[in-house]
Amino acid sequence: MNETPDGASSGRTRRPPPVVTISAGYGAGGGLVGPRVADELGVTFLDRAIPASVAADLAERPDEVLAVEHDLGQGFSHWISFFAPTGAVWTGIPLPDVEGRYDEASYKEHIALVLRREAERGAVILGRGAAIVLAGHPGALHARLDGPVERRIAQAMDLGGLDERSARRAQHESDTARRRYVHRLYHADVADHRHYHLWIDATAVPLATCVDIIVSAVQGRDELRQLGADDHDRA
Repeated sequence: MNETPDGASSGRTRRPPPVVTISAGYGAGGGLVGPRVADELGVTFLDRAIPASVAADLAERPDEVLAVEHDLGQGFSHWISFFAPTGAVWTGIPLPDVEGRYDEASYKEHIALVLRREAERGAVILGRGAAIVLAGHPGALHARLDGPVERRIAQAMDLGGLDERSARRAQHESDTARRRYVHRLYHADVADHRHYHLWIDATAVPLATCVDIIVSAVQGRDELRQLGADDHDRA
């Protein structure tokens, strides 16, 4: 017999809070699907909140952390100036040790700490290589929203009211930055199917249905785990 959080006996094992990571290509609707999944599951949605948490840990300004993340994908010089020790790795030129600056390992560690801390509370996490960072998290569901480039561009135009030229430029820049971010920090391919339990063409499946699919998958996996726990208790 198990106990509930208040100490009362119960015949069922306490269920851990749901954890979902969502990786999304440009125009695949990750920014719309993620918050709705979080609402359905009753957990926090994490996107821009992550840099603020990392910045607090690093005692840096959130906008500076965001700039570093942008440069991490684009390959600009701010990355080198922020992570002084890492500058030597990328340029071959030793840089002076600047007080208050952090190397790539520190940044990566703090991102991981924030993701793991929030996952313990239950969360839906969009981007930031979360499927890779939380690959070993028991019960976490990893989803990828994608689709053919042309259809993603068309969807971005429809959802964001963009003209085609702007949408094409944004698609190229955004997808390239996300690939570089994951590759540089984790030496992985963000589009590798092996990172995900679900891969949904969000240009062919309505975004509301994408939400339903992800929520149903989380609930179904939770029920399977609960059945397994009950079988173990009865054994």
